[in-house]
Amino acid sequence: MKRRSLLKLSSLGLIVTTIPILSKGNSDCKTINTYEKYRDKIVNRNKYKMSNNPTKSELKHTPDIKVGKKDANGFTLVEITIGQQGIIHPSTKEHWIDFIELKADGKSIDKALFEPGTSMGYAAFKVKLDGVKTLTAVEGCNLHGIWEYSINL
Repeated sequence: MKRRSLLKLSSLGLIVTTIPILSKGNSDCKTINTYEKYRDKIVNRNKYKMSNNPTKSELKHTPDIKVGKKDANGFTLVEITIGQQGIIHPSTKEHWIDFIELKADGKSIDKALFEPGTSMGYAAFKVKLDGVKTLTAVEGCNLHGIWEYSINL
């Protein structure tokens, strides 16, 4: 029973970070986004894709997608690691992956945001993939832009 209560509290904490706040005496709604404090460190939002003859930098920034097996409830684990062929993107306070987004057939499914130096560029999502033909991972490096990689299912 204690484990269930802990899980509920943890989920509540995640929800609280996205609850809109109403300013006192103002009807304008603002969304809480603790990530906003790092916006000044995000210097490149150009979009890139890995070339046919990738450089070490391209391999380091291109997402790798691994698709697991469908579970009894119809959900599939999709894991995204930033970096290919054993070259993993670093995570420091000055150079990090600020987000990883998963798209199915071009539609955004989920997105994870990261703070500097706290994650090595990895996200996992449990999603229903019935009828999905293409999965795309999109990641943002604060210094080297937005990188995209797709696989066909």
